[in-house]
Amino acid sequence: MDAVYWVEGTITAVDADREFIYLGCRICGKKIEEVDGKKRCTQCLEYTFRDNFRCNVEVVVADETDSAKMILWNRASEKLIGEPAEDVIGLYGDTARTMPDDITEKILGREGLFEVVVSSELLHVDGFNVSRLTVDEEIKDAYIMKNFPADYESESEDDSFLQTLNYVEKADRDVKKSVQADDEVADNAIKDTADEIDSEATQTPKKQKREGTDNK
Repeated sequence: MDAVYWVEGTITAVDADREFIYLGCRICGKKIEEVDGKKRCTQCLEYTFRDNFRCNVEVVVADETDSAKMILWNRASEKLIGEPAEDVIGLYGDTARTMPDDITEKILGREGLFEVVVSSELLHVDGFNVSRLTVDEEIKDAYIMKNFPADYESESEDDSFLQTLNYVEKADRDVKKSVQADDEVADNAIKDTADEIDSEATQTPKKQKREGTDNK
């Protein structure tokens, strides 16, 4: 069973030498390879006749306590870069299979809220998988305020999010299964949290005013 954990951190390193844009299967998203001059998925073994470029960015994310390697998959990678994989290929050509310098510079130092998926099936993978990312400061801060109140904060500054992630992995039986939502729901999930906080903030003063009127 997967456990989902949100990590707030800063990108301190980018693996710019690896292939970060690749041809992916339209069905399962796995890498496409050429077999006898034809393009075939390495996972479902289906042949494809249309190019479907996808992103896969590998970075190091750090906070004030520790750092960890993270792998951002297609949608999270495109959000980090700021444009779809196809547009990157169109702008840079095949040389963009390895990350251009200006994109690397754009990514380094970026702060964000990373949705990390921890699973016992992926322990052999060198890095944590990131399925979603938000770099919007207001939404990020609202989510943290709503979902990580002070009594859930680490009691020791020496505790790192790496230790927390490892703990979550060991205790994943006690963690609810992550909900598989469609793209629209997934994209709006964090924003809904911010809207809920704003709604509560505007309703509270009105309630107090009514109570003061009743006491007169």
